[in-house]
Amino acid sequence: MRLAQGFQVADIFQEIDEDLRRDRAVAFWRRYQNFIFTGVILIVLGTAGVTVWQIYDQHQREAAGSAYVAAKIAAEQDPKSAGEILGRIALSGGAYAQLARFDLAGAALAQNDKAKAFDLLSAIAGDAGIDAPLRGIAAILGAYLALDLGQWDKALSLAEPLTGEKNPYRLAALEVTGLAAYGAGDKAKAKAIFTELKPLAEIKGAPRNLKSRVEIMLDRLAG
Repeated sequence: MRLAQGFQVADIFQEIDEDLRRDRAVAFWRRYQNFIFTGVILIVLGTAGVTVWQIYDQHQREAAGSAYVAAKIAAEQDPKSAGEILGRIALSGGAYAQLARFDLAGAALAQNDKAKAFDLLSAIAGDAGIDAPLRGIAAILGAYLALDLGQWDKALSLAEPLTGEKNPYRLAALEVTGLAAYGAGDKAKAKAIFTELKPLAEIKGAPRNLKSRVEIMLDRLAG
C-alpha cells in the first residue's frame, strides 16, 4: 500500500529532536502534528505489509493470488477505478479479500478521503472473521486516523482494547489513548498515560522516535 512518495520520516523526526532541544515543544506540535500522524501511519502500514505477506505467503501460488496481483496492478494504473477493482477482490472471500480491504483503505487515504479510510479500517478491526493480527493493525491505523479527524471517542474505542501488557500493539495503543485523552481535554488522564509510556518507549525494540513524541507531550502537559 503506497500512500505517499518521497516522504522522509527520518527528516521530520530529526527536526523534532532539534526543536525539542530548543524547548519549543508547543510550537513544534502545532506545526508537525499532521506529519507525525502520517509518519506513524506509514510506519504501521509498512509493518502491516510485512506481517500480511508472512501470514499468507503459502497462498502465493493460488489462482486467487494471481487475481489479487492483477487487481493491484490495475488499481495502480487507474487510481480512479481502484475502489471498483479492489472491491471485487474484497468481496471474493479468502485471504486476498482481506488484503484487498486494506488496499481499499489505502486507496481512500491516497485520495485524502480520511473518513472513508477510517470506516474501512474500523470494519476490518471489528470483523471476527479476520485474523487477530490483521484486526489489530486495522484498529491502530483506524485509531490514528480518528485522531487526525478529531474523533477522540472513536480513537479510544479502537485503541483501548489493545493496551494490555501482552498485546503486540500496546505501545501504539497507549500513544493513541494518551493523544485522545489530551484532545478531549482530559489532561490528567493524558499525563498519566504518557508517564506510563515513557519508560516503555526506551525499551529495545520500541518504535523509532516514540520516546521523542512522548517527551513532547509530557513537556506540553507540564506547561
